[in-house]
Amino acid sequence: MKEKFVRFGECGLAGVLHSPSGEASTCVITCHGLYSSKDSEKYVDIARRFCGEGFAVLRFDFRGCGESRGLFEDTSLIGRIGDLESALDFVQEQGYESLGVMGSSLGGTVAVLTAAKDRRVKALVTWATPCHLDELFREGLLEGFDKLRLDISKYNVVKAVKKTHCPILIVHGSLDQQVPLSHAKVLYENANEPKGIQIIEGADHRLTDPIHRRRAVELTLEWFKKYLK
Repeated sequence: MKEKFVRFGECGLAGVLHSPSGEASTCVITCHGLYSSKDSEKYVDIARRFCGEGFAVLRFDFRGCGESRGLFEDTSLIGRIGDLESALDFVQEQGYESLGVMGSSLGGTVAVLTAAKDRRVKALVTWATPCHLDELFREGLLEGFDKLRLDISKYNVVKAVKKTHCPILIVHGSLDQQVPLSHAKVLYENANEPKGIQIIEGADHRLTDPIHRRRAVELTLEWFKKYLK
């Protein structure tokens, strides 16, 4: 496996491209959550595990996060959707033909909104993903993000998942106290086939327990094996 730091897009996004030892035509892009980054242990775990199974993986920082340029306080849905589209452009330019996206928390929301309009996404997995962002604002979980608040009225995640025609797997912890389990059920009920939902018993929002995280990684890997290869 090779790990290469890359920078791409007009916003100077930073990423790490993991390439398996053999040739690969498939690539999975990981999308981190609001306060996270590409260097979160879960995305490093995914990249290394998937490379062992012949997938390339791009983990990258959204604008204003990690090593990417921009201001964190300027976070918006439209900005992050644009960043994911830039990531799709980049991996296509590297020659990868079958593209999957995995997103956690707000990264999952961005993944759904992008997949609803970008047919390059051939398979999708979300972890702990909110579909009612206005509810999280009301609970004070997203205070201080004015641009993100303005975006809430422009995007409907439930309508978006209805337009997403790639296979989607929804993973959620039963003890998630930040994004209620009901959000996962709404996403699943409104998604098109083929679709799946996996509730990890006892898992919190961040999948803090390594056993829970490994379970989510393996479920995600099997989904992409089935629908990308």
